Amino acid sequence: MCGQIAKLCVFCGEKPDRKTKEHVIPKWLIKLTGGDHRQAFLGVKYSDGPDNLAVHRHALSAYTVPACESCNGRFALLEELTKPVVVKLLSEQPISAGDVEILLDWLDKVRIGLWLAGRMIGTNVFRAHEPNFHIAHRIGWCDRWASLTLLPEQVGEGLTYAGVGTPMFGSMPSAFSIRINRLVIQNASSPRILTRWLGLPYPATKRVRTPDGLMFHSHICFGKNRVLPRMMDYGRPFNGLEVFQPAYPFLLKDCERPFKSPYAQRFFVDLERLRAKPLFATDREIRAFEELGKSEFAVMKHLPDSSFPDHFSASTLHLQNYVSLIGLYSGAPVTEHVFYRQRHLSRGLRKLNNLLLRKMAAQWADPTKSNDGFGELELGLKVLSI
Repeated sequence: MCGQIAKLCVFCGEKPDRKTKEHVIPKWLIKLTGGDHRQAFLGVKYSDGPDNLAVHRHALSAYTVPACESCNGRFALLEELTKPVVVKLLSEQPISAGDVEILLDWLDKVRIGLWLAGRMIGTNVFRAHEPNFHIAHRIGWCDRWASLTLLPEQVGEGLTYAGVGTPMFGSMPSAFSIRINRLVIQNASSPRILTRWLGLPYPATKRVRTPDGLMFHSHICFGKNRVLPRMMDYGRPFNGLEVFQPAYPFLLKDCERPFKSPYAQRFFVDLERLRAKPLFATDREIRAFEELGKSEFAVMKHLPDSSFPDHFSASTLHLQNYVSLIGLYSGAPVTEHVFYRQRHLSRGLRKLNNLLLRKMAAQWADPTKSNDGFGELELGLKVLSI
């Protein structure tokens, strides 16, 4: 079982210069969704070993991780910018393309922050090693996508996450869901989950034979110059408006040829930096926009549905499986052994997600069974929290 990682700055990964505390769940979000002193279920603590599993609960206001004072101050601005965007979505006020970029940046921050926090407090099921990246390294780093859903106005206050306790998330923190009162957001970020299907240049894995054996590394393929079918096709069971932004972890000067196509260039607001325009998608169209208004909010709305909480959790696991299958492990070249080990791990984690989905379906079919695992854990049974 896992140990805990060193408590470095959650933003830059360095030893904090002047140590401060960063709230994993921002203060404004805690206040917006019901109050400061709520006890939250933060997962199962695995760091004490398989025979000492325990539910980890904490007051949301005290759920903090270390941060440099300078990093904390810099990312506080992102929180200040995000709050009005969320408030506008909740009250169905128009939001701009710039607002969508802010929201996608914030989702990158929260998703990676939850992953790092899980490693620090020991709720990550994997054997811990020092992570290769932190929040600052993943803001806008690769394709990012979100589906926005608005539940009926009578839905009460509440804050819920889905998918952050799965082994899949512990290995690859690329997809999760969050409910903020009546606003439900499903979010994913991983190389090529968008670019390939948008017909843009996209990363793929290439085998290269070297004197030291086969090596696998990423390279950029030419796009098809047309939108391909079945983008983000993981079977969403409820209404939602998709907003997204293609992204690459390099600049144009590092790889110019595939981006010379006029088709590809029209997707970018800053071609030199490969900064793409935010886009939205419905069943009928994919396009850039200046503002999302009444017609887009109509697409977001989901009618009252007693099965929604079940679908909220299950569809997040389906999303994780989709991203694991379609996305791309990237980074420095790896050996043949490491490459196939990563593929084997991904297959195993998808199978585990499917096992969890079957267990969830059985729980929903029998209301006498616990849906959250609290009861089983308190009886000393070993269950996996999701």
